[in-house]
Amino acid sequence: MTTGNSKQERIARVSTKAGDYEEMSFNCAQGTLAALQEEFGLEGGKELLKAATFFPGVMSRRETCGAILGGLMAMGLAYGRDKLFDPSWSTEKANQEMFKYRQRVWRYCEAFKAEFGSTMCGVIRPLIMGRDYDTMDPVDRAQFVADGGKKMCRRPPEVAARIAAEILLEDEA
Repeated sequence: MTTGNSKQERIARVSTKAGDYEEMSFNCAQGTLAALQEEFGLEGGKELLKAATFFPGVMSRRETCGAILGGLMAMGLAYGRDKLFDPSWSTEKANQEMFKYRQRVWRYCEAFKAEFGSTMCGVIRPLIMGRDYDTMDPVDRAQFVADGGKKMCRRPPEVAARIAAEILLEDEA
């Protein structure tokens, strides 16, 4: 095994990278997704990254954390289907396989929730920052940034990427 490629090193690397990308881009969904795409060679490229652009808009509504959405997108790349329908999916074996992946996604969400008490940004952000901010209000958004929001909000992408990486690595020898 080469240096830097053990499971624990890969998990640490993708977690750190997701946090770094959050600070750089101020987009938790894109940062989490990009880190996982790079580490696991997941396709989707610029188009998928572009599609994740406005997930922080969900966060601005205090709804689902963008970091968890970025991780779900990465898991979709790894385990998802690329067609709306295929008759071969109707077999018992195909259904069992998809159920296995759905269980992994469930575990991902539950593990993230265990870390923060919720998957909702409206719960997570005050936990991290000590108060909530209306990031759609320019004054409150500026205060969020001044209070270290970029640095403090790296934790959800780090956690989301770590948990997703642990699950993605289950299939590797």
